[in-house]
Amino acid sequence: MRMSRGNLTFSLLSKALYELQILVLISSITHIFYFVKEEKKKIVSCFKGRFRLTSPRGDRVLNGVKGYHHGIDLVGLDDTTVYSIVDGKVRTGSDNSAGNYVCVTIEDGRRVYYFHLKSFKVKTGDVVKKGQAVGIMGNTGHSFGAHTHLELRVKGTAYKSLDISEFTGIPNKVGIYEYKEDGGVKQNKYSYDDTVDAMIRDGVTDVKNMQNWEKMLDGREKLEAKYVREIFRRYHEKLNKK
Repeated sequence: MRMSRGNLTFSLLSKALYELQILVLISSITHIFYFVKEEKKKIVSCFKGRFRLTSPRGDRVLNGVKGYHHGIDLVGLDDTTVYSIVDGKVRTGSDNSAGNYVCVTIEDGRRVYYFHLKSFKVKTGDVVKKGQAVGIMGNTGHSFGAHTHLELRVKGTAYKSLDISEFTGIPNKVGIYEYKEDGGVKQNKYSYDDTVDAMIRDGVTDVKNMQNWEKMLDGREKLEAKYVREIFRRYHEKLNKK
């Protein structure tokens, strides 16, 4: 049975309309999930303003030794004051690995650690609120440049870490981010030269430190290593011109 031209046109229009409705539906669903995803991006940071995540949580090679990094390493770019990301009770301490550290125990027993501090803003026994200053970013302990190691551990005394990125909402990925007071975060896309300027501004001018950081790249993704090595190249080039 042959279809008339009118019926054929109607059929094609109906099909087009149906496909359009599907596209609108998909678009609506994507729109909904987009905002859900954006909602999950809201974070809490131990730094105000811009900060750089230099080493994510997970497997890594440090000075040729393979190991597991239990937290994330953050460098405050606009402010070197370290703020508590939770309400809780304070314990301070110092050792060869963590350097000067602050531990804040949450009501449910989980513990948040801040390592390598230059100095303390609190003392053992203090009760702090989220957003309260606990110390100043430093380079104490086993550290190759001023930063704060942020780590979340289970309740009790066991040395077992939890996913700090999931807890804070900070992406577990090397990059420069900006914390906003409303809980939002955005990743800033800086040029190579902007990043180099930030490193020099932060006082990372020790070539030995840079060589140690280059060793940390072993075993990481090739593209990431290539990007960072280009930063190192421009960094050394700029220092030599001074």
